[in-house]
Amino acid sequence: MDKKFYVSGGGTGGHFFPALALVECLTEKGLSCEFFGAERGIEKKLSHLISVEKRFLNVHPFLGKSLRDKLRSLLSLFFSSLRLYQDLRSNSVSVVFGGYASLPLGIASVLKGIPLFLHEQNSIPSTTNQVLSKFARLIFLSFEHSKRFFPSEKTVKAGIPVRKSLLEGLKLSQREAREKLNLEDRETLLVIGGSQGASFLNNLAVDIFKKTGLQGIHITGEKEYESLKRAYEGMPVLVLPFTERMDLIYRACSIAISRAGASSIAELSLYGVPSLFIPYPYAVKNHQYYNAKEIEELGGGFVLRQEDADLTKALKLMDKLLSDREKFSKGIRSFAEPQACEKIAEHIQQFLLTYS
Repeated sequence: MDKKFYVSGGGTGGHFFPALALVECLTEKGLSCEFFGAERGIEKKLSHLISVEKRFLNVHPFLGKSLRDKLRSLLSLFFSSLRLYQDLRSNSVSVVFGGYASLPLGIASVLKGIPLFLHEQNSIPSTTNQVLSKFARLIFLSFEHSKRFFPSEKTVKAGIPVRKSLLEGLKLSQREAREKLNLEDRETLLVIGGSQGASFLNNLAVDIFKKTGLQGIHITGEKEYESLKRAYEGMPVLVLPFTERMDLIYRACSIAISRAGASSIAELSLYGVPSLFIPYPYAVKNHQYYNAKEIEELGGGFVLRQEDADLTKALKLMDKLLSDREKFSKGIRSFAEPQACEKIAEHIQQFLLTYS
C-alpha cells in the first residue's frame, strides 16, 4: 500500500503519546507517515521523539477559554485547516487522536475527501472526536464506557497504543529496574500527575512519604520540581520533573498514586501496577473519573475523588493495594492491550482494501 499516513494528536501527553506509538508502528511496517501537532503542545517540546516528517500548527484550545481566546482559537483553526487542505495528498489516510491540536487535520481531511479514522483514548470523547465522528470511517476506542457516544457499526475496541520502549521494558525484572534507578529492592510507591504535574497530588505525596517512610519515585512536573526536591531531602524518594524512561519507572514500582489520564492508565495497566486514582476534578466532562472508574470495576485499583481525598483515606487504600497486590495487579492488567497499534493498523488496512 503506497498511501501516506497523516497522524495527529497532541496538546497534552494523553493525546500525543498514543499518536506517537502509532507512528512508530506504521513506520516499522514500512509505511510513509507525517505527524501534525500544535506549536504550544507537549509534542513540540518532545519533537525529538518523532522520527518522521513533522509539522506544528499555530492552533489554540477553545474549551474553557475567554471570548477573546475563543475567537483566536477559531481563527487559528480556520487558517491551519486551510493550509493543510492545500498541502495534503489525495492518496493518503488520516488518523486523528482528538484534542484541539488534531482538529485541523480532521477538517482538512474531510474537505479533501481523505479517509478519516479516529482514536478516542478517554471514556468520554473529546469534542473534536465527537464532531469528526460523523465523517470517520472507523473509530477506535479504549474504554467500554465510550461505546455509547458513537454509532456501533463504526467502533472498534482496540485499546490505547503504547510506545515500543514501554513494550521493551516488560523484559526487565523489577530488581533490574530498581538497580538501574539506584533504588533498593523493596516496596516502591510511584506518584505521577501526568505530563503537566499535579499540585494536589504533589502535596499529598510529601505527606504520605513523611508518614510511611516508603521508598518512592515522584514525577513532579517541572513547575514544582525544585521545591519538592528540597522537601524530600534525606528521604528515599527519587524526584524527577519528567522522564522519557517510564519503562524503568513502571517496572520498579509496586503501586501507584496517579491522575487518571488515559495514557497513564494504559501504561500502568501494561505493567500491572495497582493504582489509587485521584482524577483531576476539572478535566473536560469529568472524563478522568470515568476512566478510573472502569479500572476500579475491573479490580485494578481504587478511585478517590480529590474533594474527598486526605492522608488518612489515601493510606487506607494504599494498604489494601499492598496487602493484596497480586489480585489488584491482575485486575489492572486485564485492561492492557499490548497489540493496540497492530490492531489499529490492521483494521485500517483491511478497511481500505475492502472499500478501495
